[in-house]
Amino acid sequence: MNQKARELQSQASESRVTLPSGDIPDLIKRKTAASYRELEARKSRVNQLEKLYMEMSLNKELQGQKRKLREDELVCPTSKPVYKWRSERKR
Repeated sequence: MNQKARELQSQASESRVTLPSGDIPDLIKRKTAASYRELEARKSRVNQLEKLYMEMSLNKELQGQKRKLREDELVCPTSKPVYKWRSERKR
């Protein structure tokens, strides 16, 4: 059984037409390049959408009871604003 599988595999590999990397037709090269450009565009779009989603979710959280910290209250100052939520009483 194993020998028969090897024979079939060798026949399949012989029937394949393999082109050296230099002999790839121009049409296929152009389509491949266009596909890679589209893939990079999609990846960058995903990154943009993730950033936008994170920003929107932060804004949604900040719509509740909060206040912006003063300069003297900041432990480690950063370029982004830091918010402190007001403490809620437990019921």
